[in-house]
Formats: sequence, C-alpha cells, structure tokens
Amino acid sequence: MPQNHFTLTQKSLLYAVKTLLGAGICWYALAWLGVDNPIWAVITVIIVSDADLSGTATLAKARVINTAVGCASGVLSLLFFGYSPLICLLTAAVTVLFVTSLQYYPANWRLAPVTVVILMDAGRQAVDKQAAILYALMRTVEIGAGCVVALFLAFAFSRIAAASLGNAGK
Repeated sequence: MPQNHFTLTQKSLLYAVKTLLGAGICWYALAWLGVDNPIWAVITVIIVSDADLSGTATLAKARVINTAVGCASGVLSLLFFGYSPLICLLTAAVTVLFVTSLQYYPANWRLAPVTVVILMDAGRQAVDKQAAILYALMRTVEIGAGCVVALFLAFAFSRIAAASLGNAGK
C-alpha cells in the first residue's frame, strides 16, 4: 500500500492563516502609512512565525539583533569605504567573523551578513550616504513591524487555542 506523504493538519492550516494574516496586516498597514514596498515586514512575519509564542519571541529577537548588526556593519562600511563588490564581500565576511565569535550570539546569524549584502547593494544605488542610512533605518523599522505583528498573532492564536481547549473540556 502506498504511503501518503501529504497530510493536511490543523497545525498546517493555522500556520497558513497566521502567515496570510500577518503578511496582509504588514503589507496593507505599512502601505497605508506610506511605505512603498513593505516586503521586509512580510518576509519577517514568515521567518519569525512559529507554532507557539515563545518560539516566535525567540525568532523575533534573533531577527532584530541580526538586522541591527547587519545594518550597522553595512552602513559603517559604506560610510568609511564606499561601495565596491570586494568591499561588500569583505564586510559580509568580517560580519560573519564577528557574530560567530560572540559566545551568546543568537541563532540565525546568517541573517546578519545577508543584511550587509542587501543593504550595501541598495547603498550602491543610493544617491548619497544619507539615502543609504535611511534605507537601513526603514528596513529595520519594517522588520520590527513584522516582528510585532508575528508576536501579536502568536499571542492571539495561543489565547484562542487555550480558550478552545478550555471549552472542549466542558
């Protein structure tokens, strides 16, 4: 008898609903506030969403720390050295060296050097250094918004699940 490798579960449906809600809230709320392309908030909701609140909180914390480190590294490198592909790659490598040398650095450290490369590429296209810094700040704000939305939804869904379990026992 062939094995079924596809099973639609309640957990899968909840993840899908949380992803849709979180992405939609981020996209439309930030667009309403004037953010042209709130893609970083949407990506963050997807990256940090987890089955429970504590997992989401841990992932959100790591996402914010890695983004801040990557933005700081990228902006400092742009300010001191400008942009070239070699400077971008060296900055990413130095960031990897830094974050992997810290004893209690959070998981998902790869997001820090990825942020460096994305930020520096945007900085390459920026008219001036202030535009690159503004891009870094906006990216950080979007990621913060995505984390807040993901945490809110994890909290709300955990309360709904607890209420459902409480009512099921009655």
